[in-house]
Amino acid sequence: ALAAGLLGAIVFFVAYATTDIPQPNDLADAQASIIYYADGKTEMDRISEVNRESVPLSKVPKAVQQAHLAAEDRNFYDNSGISPSGIARAVWVGLRGGQTQGGSTITQQYVKNYFLTQDQTLTRKGKELIISLKIDQQKSKSEILADYLNTIYFGRGAYGIQTASKAYFDKDVSQLTVSEGALLASVI
Repeated sequence: ALAAGLLGAIVFFVAYATTDIPQPNDLADAQASIIYYADGKTEMDRISEVNRESVPLSKVPKAVQQAHLAAEDRNFYDNSGISPSGIARAVWVGLRGGQTQGGSTITQQYVKNYFLTQDQTLTRKGKELIISLKIDQQKSKSEILADYLNTIYFGRGAYGIQTASKAYFDKDVSQLTVSEGALLASVI
């Protein structure tokens, strides 16, 4: 057991040292081009492969941010980008033949959506864990949360919280109520 633990630690440190943070994937930063009528406010059309309109975190009401944290990662501000207990729980349930569970933090979900692919392989999951640890050291929690909220898919063809706000409630994200924010958090 000691040898296996030591070997596991060596493999982890080698993987950590040799894994670089990759460039964002092709769709990570894609945003819609919005065409407005002459009034400058009424949307005529959106042109893009991905329907996304990124916004700064300051534009997202605090209660909406907290709704997403409550639904997705209650320990976001305390964890190191990963949740060892969440990962262990997901692995344990999977080994026992239970229903697939998520063990991902907001940081891990952001890393998967922004840098990696949706492939469900152990290699991708391993990269996700290591990159999440590195991202957590390089970016502030506010930056990670903003990036997460701007990249996550909310259904209805909406990528990011601003586009989701418009798709579900036909309003700017800054005008979302607590209950609307909770609904969007539950969609994820």
